[in-house]
Amino acid sequence: MYQHLLVPVDDSELSVANVGEAVRLARSFAAPAKVTFFHATPDYGASVEGSRAKAHLQDRLHRAPLFAEGSALRVPELSAEAFRERVLGSSRALLAKACAAAAAAEVAFDTHSIVSDDPAEAIVRAARDTGCDLIVMASHGRTGLRALLSPSIATKVMRHAGVPVLVTRTEGTDAQVEASRAIALIQDEHRSLAAVIYGMKRRVADARDGAAGLDHEFFGRLVAYIQGYPEKRHHPKEEESLHRLLRERGDEGRELMHRLEAQHLQEYQLAAALHGAWAACGAGASGVDPKLGRLAEAVEALAAHVWEHMRQEEELLLPLAKQVLRPDDWKEVAEAFEGGGDSGFGQLDEADLRHLFTSMANAARLPQADLRKGD
Repeated sequence: MYQHLLVPVDDSELSVANVGEAVRLARSFAAPAKVTFFHATPDYGASVEGSRAKAHLQDRLHRAPLFAEGSALRVPELSAEAFRERVLGSSRALLAKACAAAAAAEVAFDTHSIVSDDPAEAIVRAARDTGCDLIVMASHGRTGLRALLSPSIATKVMRHAGVPVLVTRTEGTDAQVEASRAIALIQDEHRSLAAVIYGMKRRVADARDGAAGLDHEFFGRLVAYIQGYPEKRHHPKEEESLHRLLRERGDEGRELMHRLEAQHLQEYQLAAALHGAWAACGAGASGVDPKLGRLAEAVEALAAHVWEHMRQEEELLLPLAKQVLRPDDWKEVAEAFEGGGDSGFGQLDEADLRHLFTSMANAARLPQADLRKGD
């Protein structure tokens, strides 16, 4: 049976669904397979489009200075390397969310990523370099980052891979496009939350092992995200769109939704306890510090609760919703999860939240191969 799966990822809904399929497949084997998530980032900074984007971003920085020194405002210059890091940050965020899906399922995982303008060749080379014996991918016809999984690329991969290729789904053959899109958006938010929690677990583990003292300020950012985003953004969208529409369509699932909504309240309590444990834990805490031990317990309690809650939603509620809801219902759910269903997370809009998550994902200490230029 297969022992090591390569799973290319991009920023599409099909990719989100494919990650879930790949993780379930890896877990189904008698000896669960390892999964390596792969992303090929185009050499964006060297392109005309990339140069224009850099100029536009630099102009925004000049019009909205970020730092003040006394009475004089200092505008940060965006170097070529800094711009490259911003672009590659989205790649790391995609990989972080895929890793979170595997971690929640207790499937061994790693990441691999390169800068390449030939995605098909990059996928084939990644399978060879990482020793994978099966490539699991989706296929669709889109542009930009989503071109990574286009039909022509899938065909080239199958022709040259030298290992079996499993195409889990294609955009044109999905009979429930609206449902699949909405579910992928929900799962993507689940994985963002899971990635932040996984980052907290790694930070606490490193501090307890003495590998690095706790970065109190950065950990506080993770706590604020995990406290604020579910309560002010994610759960309201679930309850006000998905749950409401299910109740309008009949009595099926009412008990399950009641249980899930009670779990939302329990999660807020666990997040508050985590905040208290973090506040009591000083900067640089490490080793056997009892306050660090209490922080570790709070993280584990929240993680266990969130993993189980997400499992019930994805394995029980969403399959039920696919049977009950209509295409127009799913369209409404998708619109809610694209940002139109809630306006409150402080002063942050959806773009700000994506940037916030990306910055945290980049510092979350997930397994991450260095991005390098393709040959």
